[in-house]
Amino acid sequence: MASSFNFVIGSVKFIFAPIERCLNCKRNFDENMKVLQKLLKELNTVKEVIELRLSAEIHGGTMQTEEVKNWLEDVQRIKTEIEIIERNAKEKKFLSRAFLGKMVEEKVAELKAFLRKGKAFLGMVKSFKYIIVGGGVAAGYAAREFDRQGLKPGQLAIISKEAVAPYERPTLSKGYLNPNPKAAARLPEFHVCVGSGGDRLLPDWYKEKGIQLILGTEIVKVNLALKTLVSAAGEIFKFQTLIIATGSTVIRLTDFKVEGADAKNIFYLRELEDADKLVESIKMKKYGKAVIIGGGYIGLEVAAAMRINDFDVTMVYPDPWCMPRLFTPTMAAFYESYYENKGIKIIKGTVSVGFNANANGEVKGVKLKDGRVLEADIVVVGVGARPLTALFKGQLEEDKGGIKTDGFFKTSMPGVYAVGDVATFPIKLYNEMRRVEHVDHARKSAEHAVKAIKANETGTELEEYDYLPYFYSRTFELSWQFYGDNVGKTLFFRDNNPLSPKPKFGSYWIKDGKIVGAFLEGGTLEENKAIAKVSRLNPPVENLDQLKKEGLSFASKF
Repeated sequence: MASSFNFVIGSVKFIFAPIERCLNCKRNFDENMKVLQKLLKELNTVKEVIELRLSAEIHGGTMQTEEVKNWLEDVQRIKTEIEIIERNAKEKKFLSRAFLGKMVEEKVAELKAFLRKGKAFLGMVKSFKYIIVGGGVAAGYAAREFDRQGLKPGQLAIISKEAVAPYERPTLSKGYLNPNPKAAARLPEFHVCVGSGGDRLLPDWYKEKGIQLILGTEIVKVNLALKTLVSAAGEIFKFQTLIIATGSTVIRLTDFKVEGADAKNIFYLRELEDADKLVESIKMKKYGKAVIIGGGYIGLEVAAAMRINDFDVTMVYPDPWCMPRLFTPTMAAFYESYYENKGIKIIKGTVSVGFNANANGEVKGVKLKDGRVLEADIVVVGVGARPLTALFKGQLEEDKGGIKTDGFFKTSMPGVYAVGDVATFPIKLYNEMRRVEHVDHARKSAEHAVKAIKANETGTELEEYDYLPYFYSRTFELSWQFYGDNVGKTLFFRDNNPLSPKPKFGSYWIKDGKIVGAFLEGGTLEENKAIAKVSRLNPPVENLDQLKKEGLSFASKF
């Protein structure tokens, strides 16, 4: 009886053993398919990063191109094979899954091997919690704010095309061009954050804080979806949060194919390297002739600096008056007269159409559209700038020539922020989107973006950026400041005689019966604070004649 029972049990086991194996295979199949899908997702990420690197054509021998191409082809093959496995598994739900188990196990092993090889191709990928791309003013102020917010060593990297730590860029058109070697500004004197009255952040400061300064490194490819940056040398950087602080680049006459615009001693002023080249040329061409093309910020500041360097200076610009985006004709007339009294010649209403050069390729003349030719040993061009947003085209929403952000400088891509020149942001005072190119905004927007990042991480609340537009300049013995918006009617006050020993005058902008902007030349610290306050408060104006009579004292009442 017992032997019969054992026989029956043995027979049942024999019959059901294959079924049990099938059930086990099915369970293994399901588990392995989950592993397979996870590995495939990781493999796709590695594949996209490698393709990104190859498409930039920057591997320069760091990758064995043929081997990489073969790897990419094999990845496509294995993806196709996995798709076939998935399709077959769906057709015969039970038996196919059981019998495909072995094949899936093999594909898991194969995928792991492909991943190891792909990561080897990529080499060392540097990963950071935060990356700031761009090493100008905004980067330095953002770094300081990160430190204030409790940054941990190794979390932050600043990637900059320039070879030096962030510095106060406005110095380049002012103190850097001072002819007195003892008075001329030189690094490390004007590293950020001295421009706003803070401490200088020297390279050692970043080292002490565990912030990696990756200098002399140009980012040439960006994939925001993959949170990946690729440098011109083929380095790959991964981030969790990115701050775009790429700033602007100068508009060059060579962009418009102006004849002879590539001659030597034609300068643009944006980076330290530009300023160094100009300073060297000033020494070589001492007491020579300088032509300044452009009547804006750079034009006015460099023209003054060249005159202080004892050059014969001529300014050329197409507009009817200088600084037309801000100055009224009355204001501009003062500055133009003041410059002419300093010996600077001004030619308005025409543009340069070409340049003459000597046998050494050095510029010798500037050809104007009206037919005149101006002698020149040095030419400095200041005709505007463009925000550096090309790397992010098609990946971020844009507006008014910049990257669109909200009041916290968040872009349309989660984890990506834009600050400074490149950001088009909402100005609460005027309820409109604007892009502002000025160092004050670069500093403040960078700090606010970092506060927003940390507030988002900690779940705390933060007020939206509430910016009052501010511009300033200093040339010769002059110094002006402007706050607010230059729209509506203007009301000029005080004396604008260019021969006055200490000129002091200003202007209010009035819209809808309220003051929306104010300008002051020669103001004291307290007076400048007063015009800033009145520009933010927007007080009503009941009597224009009375306002003109009161002038600056009106602002001082608030």
